[in-house]
Amino acid sequence: MEKKTAGHTIYSRIRRVSVLGILVAMVLATGAGLALSLVQEHRMRDDTLTAAVQAVAHTLNIVGDGREEATYRYVDRTVQGLAGIDLFVLYDENGVPLYFYDIVAGTGDPGALQPLGDGLRRQLVDGAAPLLDDAETPMGADYCAYAAVRRDDGSIRGYVMAGLYLRSIRFTVLRTLAIYLLIGLAALGVGALLSLQLARRVKSDLLGYEPDAFRDLFLRRMELLDALDEGLLAIDRDHRVIYLNRAAAELLSLDKNTAVGQLLETVRPQSSIPRVLHTGKAEYSVSVQTQRTGVRVLSDRMPVRRDGQIVGAVAIFRNRTEVTRLARELTGVQHIVEAMRAYTHEFMNKLHVILGLLQLGEAQRAEEYVLQLTQTRALSVRQISQCIAEPSVAALLIGKSCRAAELGVRLTLAPESRLSADTPCLPASAMITVLGNLIENSFDAFGKSPAAPLHEVAVAILESDRGLILSVDDNACGMPEEVREHLFERGATSKGEGHGTGLFLVKRIVDAYGGEIRVESTQGVGSSFILTFPPQPPANAP
Repeated sequence: MEKKTAGHTIYSRIRRVSVLGILVAMVLATGAGLALSLVQEHRMRDDTLTAAVQAVAHTLNIVGDGREEATYRYVDRTVQGLAGIDLFVLYDENGVPLYFYDIVAGTGDPGALQPLGDGLRRQLVDGAAPLLDDAETPMGADYCAYAAVRRDDGSIRGYVMAGLYLRSIRFTVLRTLAIYLLIGLAALGVGALLSLQLARRVKSDLLGYEPDAFRDLFLRRMELLDALDEGLLAIDRDHRVIYLNRAAAELLSLDKNTAVGQLLETVRPQSSIPRVLHTGKAEYSVSVQTQRTGVRVLSDRMPVRRDGQIVGAVAIFRNRTEVTRLARELTGVQHIVEAMRAYTHEFMNKLHVILGLLQLGEAQRAEEYVLQLTQTRALSVRQISQCIAEPSVAALLIGKSCRAAELGVRLTLAPESRLSADTPCLPASAMITVLGNLIENSFDAFGKSPAAPLHEVAVAILESDRGLILSVDDNACGMPEEVREHLFERGATSKGEGHGTGLFLVKRIVDAYGGEIRVESTQGVGSSFILTFPPQPPANAP
C-alpha cells in the first residue's frame, strides 16, 4: 500500500521510544533501588553485628572466669547460629586473640591475628555501647563490630569482635543489580510486545498507512480540496466547523483560519446545515444567502455516517450566478431558434397551399387563407407575449406551438395565465424543463391515441403571492393505473430504451423546490398534470 523505509516504520519508532523509556526508567530505578538497598543492608548489617557482639559479651559476663572450655563451646554454638556474619574473634583483657571463628574455614588459629590496638581498647573501655569500625579489621574483614566483656565489678575481662568480608558486601550489590537487570529485561520484552500491539492499532486507525505516508496523502487531498471551485464545509456532531476550503470561505465571506474550530452558530448564526444531523436526509440545491451582492449560491448538504451513526455533515457550495445567466440566455436562444425553425417549416407548407390555390385560379380563396393565417398566428404570439414576461419561457411556448402545428395538435395558453419576468417561485431554467417535458409527453401520447377530430394541449401558468401553478392538459389516450404508479421513476417509459428521463427530471425539480404534483388521467379521455410551487424565500442561510 505504501513504500516502507527501514527504520522509519511506526513500529520501529514506537519500539525505539519504548526501549529508550524503559532503559532510562531502569537506570533510574536501579540506581535508586541500589542506593536504598545498600542503605537498608547497611542498617541490617550494623544491627546484626551489634546484636551478635552484645549477645556474646552478655553471655560471657555470666559464664565467669576460669571456664574457657565452656566459654569456647558456647561461642561456637552462638556464632554458628548467627546469620549475616563472616568471622568472630574473642580477645583477652589485653587485646590478645584467644578464639577465632571463620564462617568459611570454621575455627581458625587465633595466633594468626593481630592484637587489638590501644586506641580501640580505650574506646571500648570508655564506652558502654558496641563500637562499629572499618579501619582496624583483622583477616581482610571489611566491617567489624566490637564490644567489651566486663566482670560484675565493671572491670574488663576481654573483648569480642564480629565482622564481614568485602565479598559479602559485593555479593549484596551484585544480587541487587541482577534482580533489577532481570526486571529490566522483562520490561523490555513486555515493552516490545506492547509497542507492536500499539503500532498495529495505530496503523489500523490510519487505514494501513504509515504515519508519513498518511500525512502526505492527507496533505495532498487537502490541497486538492482547497483547489476546487466548489466550496466545502464540514461540521461534526457538535456543530463545530472541522473543515472549510478556500472556495467556501470566499463564497460565504468567512476567514478560514478563524472559522475552523468554531461553532457553526458562531460563524453562520442562521445556518440550516445542522438540520441534516437531526433528519438524516440529504438536501440538494438549497439557495444560500451571501454577503456578496448579486452572487447566487446553491448548496447540497449530506449527513456523514460512520458505523451507521451520524457523526457530522458536509455542505457543498456552487456559485451559479454566471452559469445561471448564461443558461437562461442560451435556453432562450435555443427555444427562439426552435421556434424559427418551426416557423420556417410551417411557412413553407403554407406557401405550398397558397401556390396551389393560385395555380387553381382560386385567388380569392388564397387571399382569405393568407389573412386568416396571419391573424391567427399574430393572435397566438401576441397572447403569449402579453401573458408571459419571462423571455425564455415565452420562446419555449412559441416554439412548442409551432411544433404542435406541425404535428396537427392545437396548443393553447389559458387567457388567465400570468408569469413575471423573475418569479420567486421557480427559476426560469427549471420551469422550461418542467413545461418542455410535460408538453412533449402530451405530444407523444397522441401517437398512441386513436384518430380524433381534434388533438388539444392546454397550458396554464398562474402566478400569485401564494405561489405558482403549472398545468398541462391533453385529450390523448390517458394512462392505466399500473403506468401511473411508476410514472416518475427513472427509465419508466413506453417509448423504448434511451427514454424515460423527462418525467423523472420533472419530479426532481418539484421535490427540490418544495412543490407538489398531481396527476389525473382517464383512459380514452386524457391526462392532466397540475404542479404547485410555494414562494421561495429570497435567501436561505447555508
